[in-house]
Amino acid sequence: MPIKTARVYLERSFFLYLKLINLQVEAFFTILSKIKSPSDLKKFSLKELSELASEIRKKIIEVVGKNGGHLASNLGVVELTIALHRAFDGKDDAIVWDVSHQCYTHKLLTGRYDRFDTLKQHGGLSGFTKMSESPYDYFDNGHSSTSISSSLGLLTARSLTGDSDGRVIAVIGDGALTGGLAFEGLCHAGQLQKNLIVVLNDNQMSIGKNNGSFSRYLSRLTMSTHYQKLRHAIDMFAEKTPLINRFLPQFISKFKRGLKGLFLANNLFVELGYEYVGPLNGHNINELELVFNRVKKLRKPVVVHVVTKKGKGYSPAENDPQTFHGIGPFCITDGKVEKFDVLSFTECFSQSMMKLAEKNKNVVAITAAMAKGTGLDTFARHYPERFFDVGIAEEHAVTFAGGLAKGGLIPVVCIYSTFIQRAIDQIIHDVSLPDFHVIFVLDRSGAVPNDGETHQGIFDISLLRAIPNVTIMAPASSVELDMMLNAAVDMKGPVVIRYPKLTCPNEIAPYKIPLENAKGVLIKAEDYAPSESTKFEDENIKEKTLVITTGSMMSEVIVACRAKLLKNEYTDIYNLRFIKPVDENYLVSVSKNYSKIIIVEDGIKTCGAGEYIESVLLREKILNVKLLSFPEKYIPQGSRKEVLKDAGLSSGDIENA
Repeated sequence: MPIKTARVYLERSFFLYLKLINLQVEAFFTILSKIKSPSDLKKFSLKELSELASEIRKKIIEVVGKNGGHLASNLGVVELTIALHRAFDGKDDAIVWDVSHQCYTHKLLTGRYDRFDTLKQHGGLSGFTKMSESPYDYFDNGHSSTSISSSLGLLTARSLTGDSDGRVIAVIGDGALTGGLAFEGLCHAGQLQKNLIVVLNDNQMSIGKNNGSFSRYLSRLTMSTHYQKLRHAIDMFAEKTPLINRFLPQFISKFKRGLKGLFLANNLFVELGYEYVGPLNGHNINELELVFNRVKKLRKPVVVHVVTKKGKGYSPAENDPQTFHGIGPFCITDGKVEKFDVLSFTECFSQSMMKLAEKNKNVVAITAAMAKGTGLDTFARHYPERFFDVGIAEEHAVTFAGGLAKGGLIPVVCIYSTFIQRAIDQIIHDVSLPDFHVIFVLDRSGAVPNDGETHQGIFDISLLRAIPNVTIMAPASSVELDMMLNAAVDMKGPVVIRYPKLTCPNEIAPYKIPLENAKGVLIKAEDYAPSESTKFEDENIKEKTLVITTGSMMSEVIVACRAKLLKNEYTDIYNLRFIKPVDENYLVSVSKNYSKIIIVEDGIKTCGAGEYIESVLLREKILNVKLLSFPEKYIPQGSRKEVLKDAGLSSGDIENA
């Protein structure tokens, strides 16, 4: 056979093979691919719904394995989501997902199957609910504990405007209930007594023990239409009857509470004014749908307690739900994630904390349900008595740290930049005002890949710079991070160390210069040059440029400066190290030697460090200054490179500047 003919034959065979594989994959999703809206679910039998649940799990594992995302939590709510969409009318009833990192099944059932492969990709589907994606997404929600308050507000608005008589359902996970906002919403909803439905997705967190079939029977009994009609009739009779109305309602309430008390443990939700149903098997679609169809007829708030298993249907996620909570791309066959030799800032912080804890017994660590994500899990294993995971309660974490500091300890509070936003008042009132010595470590500062607008760490500089007594540092390398953490222990007042979700760059000599308060480090072109053969002849330089930058932008700045170096254009870099305070005299003395200055900051421009530095230089008549920072808008999801490109902060943008 001639070579050309053989090549054509092989190409055709290969494309036919690919087409066959694609048809086989599509054939697997026979039920899922037919669903264009939640109303399509109502025509399937229980057997078909079970097959649909399997298809959904396979699709989620396939896409998250390729793109990364939240896996364990989404695998745990497949049947729950199907039951919700079968029992409630998607056009009128609003399902509000707390955090909404468990909304993948919801997306697949609400017309987004065809785009699901783009999940968490630049320009693709968000990993959270997003109003611009679908009318079934009622809020853009990526933070915890908001669903009950949002749902109650929506329900109240509908009641006052008469816009809709549909139900509002808040689906909240057990972890989100540790957030104070969830309790505030629960208390207010109990007070208003509106027909809010709260679905508590309990994936193996204890919330009061209710055992046995009698417990389930009592819950179903109180949900029945006959029971509610009888109760309503008695209430109306009591209201219209003189004298009786003074004691009968209290008697009925106490009688009911006493009856439940004989068989059930004390229940917080009942005390707050809710009807309580559960616990229910969160993987039994028929049972869930039956209960949802009953509770939607109630005219008071109700908590439906559903027990699910995180990672269900995928053994690596079932066995290690913490790792598979939020995960990057992984091998589907064995669940293994690719490991890299280069350490991340998070891993470097973890190592530094271990050394620090060994040297100083007063150092304690606090996190808000993010022990593994922040790298404090190692500290927790070695020093359990000095480690505190307060749950999703950043406000408490900060005020608790203030109390520890008052008692003579040195608390290190490690929280993601986007989540510290919830605790700004506590930093001001409970730490800065009394000038307590608390160290705040902000992971995921600056550009955060793939999680989108709700998770970008671009506001912390502007929010924290305005607070008195606060010192803010930004390391550019693992050596600087270690130096800053050790220096922070000996400082006074609140100290903030911020770094990105990024691998640490290669160490260069200036990174190892000892830390000097409020001063940065000047990095000459010869320090970052790719090879020693590069010649540096000052007399050939017509103009000298200085880039002033925060530590986490150093990688992009060096790439840009090396690109200019190849064109025989030399640029020096001033690594700020200290975002606050800044030694203005030293900064000006360095800057006066350059004809052009570019400031690169990984925070929003308004009230940021860049604006402040620009004003200092202009005051000293240093006029040729250009500022690159995040614009005052929310930046969508993408890889780190794509996020920076969208913000005009990529290495190419810096080079052009």
